[in-house]
Amino acid sequence: MVGWKIAATTAVFTIFSSTAPSCQANAFLPINIGSAINTFYRENPFTGAFITCSIKGCSADMVAQFIASKREHREEEDRRMQQLQDNPFHYMLKRAARGGEVSTKLEGKHRFNIDWKRSLVFILYGGFYQGMVLEFIYNHVLPLLGAGTDMKTVASKVVADMGFISPLMTIPTAYVIKGFLIGNTFVQSLANYVDDVVNKGLVFKNWSIFVPVQCITFSIIPEHFRVSFVACVSFFWMIILSSILSG
Repeated sequence: MVGWKIAATTAVFTIFSSTAPSCQANAFLPINIGSAINTFYRENPFTGAFITCSIKGCSADMVAQFIASKREHREEEDRRMQQLQDNPFHYMLKRAARGGEVSTKLEGKHRFNIDWKRSLVFILYGGFYQGMVLEFIYNHVLPLLGAGTDMKTVASKVVADMGFISPLMTIPTAYVIKGFLIGNTFVQSLANYVDDVVNKGLVFKNWSIFVPVQCITFSIIPEHFRVSFVACVSFFWMIILSSILSG
């Protein structure tokens, strides 16, 4: 009897000892994933930038499409209701069809259809320009102003980005892409951009978000994560910009 207890105890101890390392390995799984992501972005900066920004561009555009679709649906229902109220004949027909009652609620359900052509454009725009081009600018061009993270170097990079790159390249490119989707010419798209800068304070809105963001980008964020960090913030900026473009 005693021998059986000793054998059972030994077996349990053996099983626990064999599974303990795997449990310890699983405990460090998040660290392993984080290390793999860090290594990937460090060794493949342009690929990582393309993947991150293409996903961001597509996601932000789909959100913008949904918001615009919802707004158009509401405006269409308001227009139908107004036509119903302005035309007595249609009003009576509607009452007869509803048993003498007219609903004041908006009719029909909102159906959201994704414009995949538009989404593809933003995938490519996000991946190539906001990803690969900005990766090259942030980590190969702007370092010409200095490689450190001291206040002077960071300030010079922020001024170059906010004063030249963003208003002369990044935002106008978004307007040209938008113009391409709706059939505007290159000149018309740039004219719309200038109009929004003058009348809607577009550049100042951009500065209010990205001046502090870029101060963090060029001072704290590691080089291989800078584009991805900006992409996370610009997800919300793309939605704001889309509402301005649609206004």
